[in-house]
Amino acid sequence: MIMLADWHPDIIEFIISKMQNPRILRYLIENTNDEAIKKYAQDKLKFTPLTQQEIDMYQGIVNYKQIPGTGGFSEKIIKDAELKLRTGGTYSVHNSEFLTGANISITLTKDFMDAVENDAEYELRFPDVESYTQQEMNEYNENWHKVGDVREWAGLGYKVRTYRKIKAKELWNLINICATYSAEPGIFFIDNANDMTNAKAYGQQVVATNPCGKVA
Repeated sequence: MIMLADWHPDIIEFIISKMQNPRILRYLIENTNDEAIKKYAQDKLKFTPLTQQEIDMYQGIVNYKQIPGTGGFSEKIIKDAELKLRTGGTYSVHNSEFLTGANISITLTKDFMDAVENDAEYELRFPDVESYTQQEMNEYNENWHKVGDVREWAGLGYKVRTYRKIKAKELWNLINICATYSAEPGIFFIDNANDMTNAKAYGQQVVATNPCGKVA
């Protein structure tokens, strides 16, 4: 299992990279208002145009539509041939084997869910390592894996870079569409988990969960 936080700058690419259904990719391209979602969906989608031989073959099938007996072709076969001609080719996906051996999930924060509810923009952020001094970089290498939350990192006084802002509902819709039609990503409400976990009594916190513990 691989988990990524909702504030991570790579969250859109992370979700779309696992999508194996070309119909859903086409739906995202046609319906999203976010250019990054559209771009990653377009990059993932693969289109193979029909060869001239295939065009002639499908047209030959369609020509039987008005002939009694339809040449022995069923209505389904004729409709499929018509669809192939209208589409002009077949859709599939690039890198179809990418991450096939792992489930992906997302940790959702209260900040993100509040932004969804309020139809607000949401910042995709990460520690601003490009601008760190050598001392700050040493502290990042030593401590980031212990913190692992950009909000807490910023609260400690370290510089954080906002890579972009996205309408929270656009990201929420992407998560829901992909989860509905491909069962991924799973979602884990990380702040809720930490509010309720008894790990707090031991000075610990939840940072991830196994696949059986998430809400998918």
